[in-house]
Amino acid sequence: MDTIEIFKSFAKVPRCSFEASKMRDFIVSFAASCGYEAKIDKADNILCQNKKPLLCLQSHYDMVCLGDAPNVEMYEKEGWIRAKNSTLGADNGIGVALMLNMMQKFDDIELLFTSDEEVGLIGANSLEHQLTARYLLNLDSEQEGVIVIGCAGGAEISGCMKIQRESAKSNFKTYEISIKDLDGGHSGLDIDKNIPNAIKILADELKSAQCDIVSINGGERINSIPKAAKAVIYASKEIKFKNSALHVKEIEYESAVLTDSKKIIDALASFKQGVRSYNDKLKMTESSINLSTIKTDANSAQVDFFARSMNKNELKYLCQETVDFLNSFGFKAEIKNCSLPWQPTITPFAKKVQKAALKFFDNVPFQAVHAGLECGIFENKNHFLQTVSIGPNIHFPHSLRERCDIASVERLEQITEEIILELRRK
Repeated sequence: MDTIEIFKSFAKVPRCSFEASKMRDFIVSFAASCGYEAKIDKADNILCQNKKPLLCLQSHYDMVCLGDAPNVEMYEKEGWIRAKNSTLGADNGIGVALMLNMMQKFDDIELLFTSDEEVGLIGANSLEHQLTARYLLNLDSEQEGVIVIGCAGGAEISGCMKIQRESAKSNFKTYEISIKDLDGGHSGLDIDKNIPNAIKILADELKSAQCDIVSINGGERINSIPKAAKAVIYASKEIKFKNSALHVKEIEYESAVLTDSKKIIDALASFKQGVRSYNDKLKMTESSINLSTIKTDANSAQVDFFARSMNKNELKYLCQETVDFLNSFGFKAEIKNCSLPWQPTITPFAKKVQKAALKFFDNVPFQAVHAGLECGIFENKNHFLQTVSIGPNIHFPHSLRERCDIASVERLEQITEEIILELRRK
């Protein structure tokens, strides 16, 4: 089977973050059929080895699940593979499929499949396996024809507020305000595309309304730009908004309103979403922050953000700034799941990868990406290791619009084979 066929073969295998045990078992079984021994550590990272390896191939096997996922129904259209009403999981399923394909063809590589990357690089940070190869090729990039040699660091910032409730005024009516089906997108790769944030739109409009809030919830994942949000409010008169994307519906609902309604809405509306600085040298976003989710229940409100930066000091400053911001509105804030930037370096291995890719493209530049990759973690754990990341064309990951260019997957397969053969010729 080629890479696309293997990818399709595990389309129905559940592999959402934290719920990918069946995909783990699929990989272990496939490895055994190819003569590879598979070892699993406590974090469910899988290391497959056979003979002494020239190269380590690496991908994560969890995916962002939105829409109908993990029930992924794939189809092809105009040279792209897509999914019906769900994320496709090409991030990083194509990398996984390519690695399984290479198992069928080579016995002198090792293959590392990491767990729960999409929820904070958990598998990579908890890795217990010892790699043997001196070179690691990560297959989690999403643009063909470039060699990725650096990425942004990231951190999650959460704010929690204990809430009190009070009875709503008897003459008020109840409304459900919702916004849905926005484009969404990756909070790193797409943060510079001015994609509307559903939580921000809803909060901005509620700030101008005379109302009390019963609940407000929105966003899908910590690393996705929110595509939907909803609030239940009490108001003394019919609610009308300027933004036509908001849907207003009067409902029958009896519940106490939030005493701190104004504080919560003011915080969401005041927050500066998106790109914070630009790196002229790398010609890319330097630092950004995404308002990811807001959740309210009977006793608390929690808001989550994801900060990214190519500069560790700027990342630290951005995190602290956000903590101070949240604290000023009465939230108790904390920083978690931090990863340092992978500083761009053109290593001898990067030049070997470029040499292989130049057989398929006229120009293959080195670049960094404003997203989290596991390469920097591996280099910190194994100082002898040289890492590089490549991948096919994947558009709009972490959204229902995700799609993957089939021809670029075929080229990626050929380039990976050429890299292995080049290392053999050494």
